[in-house]
Amino acid sequence: MKTYTSVIFWMRTIACLSIVLIHSITTTFSKMDFVGHGTAIRVLQLLLMFSTPLFVFISEFLLAKNYHVKTKPGFFKNKLIYLGIPYIIINIGISIFYFESKTFDQFMTHLGDTMFHGGAVTYFIVIIFQFYILHILFAKYLIKWKPIPVIIGAVIFATIYWAFRQYVPQSDHPILGLFWEREGWMLFLGWISYFLLGFYTGIYYETFMNNIKKYTWPIIIGTMIATALLIGNYLLGISTWVESKRFDIPFYVTMVILVFFLFSSYIKYVPKFVLFISNYSFCIYLTHYFFVHDLGLLRADSSLRNIAFNFIITVTVSICLAYMVNLFKYGKFIVGGIGHIKYDKVYESYRHGKMD
Repeated sequence: MKTYTSVIFWMRTIACLSIVLIHSITTTFSKMDFVGHGTAIRVLQLLLMFSTPLFVFISEFLLAKNYHVKTKPGFFKNKLIYLGIPYIIINIGISIFYFESKTFDQFMTHLGDTMFHGGAVTYFIVIIFQFYILHILFAKYLIKWKPIPVIIGAVIFATIYWAFRQYVPQSDHPILGLFWEREGWMLFLGWISYFLLGFYTGIYYETFMNNIKKYTWPIIIGTMIATALLIGNYLLGISTWVESKRFDIPFYVTMVILVFFLFSSYIKYVPKFVLFISNYSFCIYLTHYFFVHDLGLLRADSSLRNIAFNFIITVTVSICLAYMVNLFKYGKFIVGGIGHIKYDKVYESYRHGKMD
């Protein structure tokens, strides 16, 4: 019987829905002249900024857990096909329909921005490919190092990287200056802590899960501290950016990831809804941007209702589009592939105690 890692289903689902909710909030704020409960909603949006880091973490975690140091022959080629082609197609679509290019020159400019300059939500795929390359090149060396010092060092490095971009004036040098632009988002440097955390939790998954309950309270307290720092920095004006590229995000995301694993050590059951959204998560991530910003307001006097309306419609339409396009043989190359993990199989694995 196949063993399923239940925490991945929860991670994909919550990260995916959180991303749609983040953009639903952004859309509502941009379309309403006055938004009630603005600060509270912004703080909620800020707390959801673990979403994209969680997706890139999952990519390395699964790679390390399933293949350890070596990857199977053709792995990178396979990923180029199933991630690279949708990356190109979706960026073409965003350049045409989202940016509404009027001329071919405009289209090429927008396509260049989305493909190579982090101008669209698809940039996370570029980070994932960098993780794959890092794994192939350095996994055999990383396996020899002690995980905890490396992870702590990586969190500190990532924190400094994002703080540097925020507080140090941008360089006038044409190349160095790119670190302060969207190109800086796409480099693995700011995401290295998620790569190393994914690598070591994947490599030592069984040992990690067998011991995680011993650290229940440190994880809970650490998460509370990370959350307090995140909210405090925002409310005090130390960092008012509402995005995942903040200097306090690496520590926060690390603790959120540990909470997910801690949760899965107590609860392995995966509800049908969670598995369903997990199967569609990649498609929702890729396609939701076409809808979330184009929906009108449900009511001009209620931000919460508009956010809920935008969120529900976007998720529903994205799933329907993914389902219809994937009815065709090559649909997975257009909007991403749909997972085919069946609830019955997962539930059977859970019932017989075969689920991680």
